[in-house]
Amino acid sequence: MSLNATVFPPLPVATLRADFNQAAGDASSGGRGAAGDGMAAYVSAVDRLLDAPTWTDAERRLVIGHSFGGMLALAWWLHHGGRGPADIDGLILVATTAGPMYDAVRLRVLKARTHELRLGIGPLMRVWNNRTVTRSVHRILSRGVSESVDFQTLAHKTDLRVGLAGWRATDWRARRSYRLAMWGFDVRAQLGRITVPTIVLSGGEDHLFPVAAGRELADGIPGAEFRLVDGAGHILPLTHGEDVVRAVRDLL
Repeated sequence: MSLNATVFPPLPVATLRADFNQAAGDASSGGRGAAGDGMAAYVSAVDRLLDAPTWTDAERRLVIGHSFGGMLALAWWLHHGGRGPADIDGLILVATTAGPMYDAVRLRVLKARTHELRLGIGPLMRVWNNRTVTRSVHRILSRGVSESVDFQTLAHKTDLRVGLAGWRATDWRARRSYRLAMWGFDVRAQLGRITVPTIVLSGGEDHLFPVAAGRELADGIPGAEFRLVDGAGHILPLTHGEDVVRAVRDLL
């Protein structure tokens, strides 16, 4: 699960890749849509995707969620209580948080050796999520044209370059919709309900989430394993795909 599924490397299992750019755009284009329903619209999108033999007939089933997709994976599992389509065998959460999203994100603006300066983004997001602002920024960064982007083909795979490519690839309504869904996202108090083997991956150079956010997430899930990936940024699955593949193999 990710906003753009091309962030993931090839995996050693049959895969259903959930790309929510289209789902969010469709849901929000006619009005409030997903923007008004929060995570519920995305949970429903996951259920529709998983109503397929590739998923329902599988002997073992794992869920991998990156960034927003990790939050969605948590919301989806907790919504079903691990039953029905969420009766899974393992969970891999990458560069994500249990919430509250806009408190957990600490934007890294400076790093010198072992010291770094990070700034909270909560106040900024109230302006950033405004329809006019989101649409205007998209027009500036994409030159008014949305285009499909395969992140695997980018020449420079840094958090900044991938972020800019994401603006080109994501409809502004979808971008605003999933950011509003994250606004009220906080499932920290429910993490103790999660009963499946879980691996949490965090990048040591993540420009959005400090390592402490990943550790807190792993600490809240009974028996979860925390793995710090040195040198990885927020787009860890794209630059350090071997660590994601290793987590999949270990859970299998």
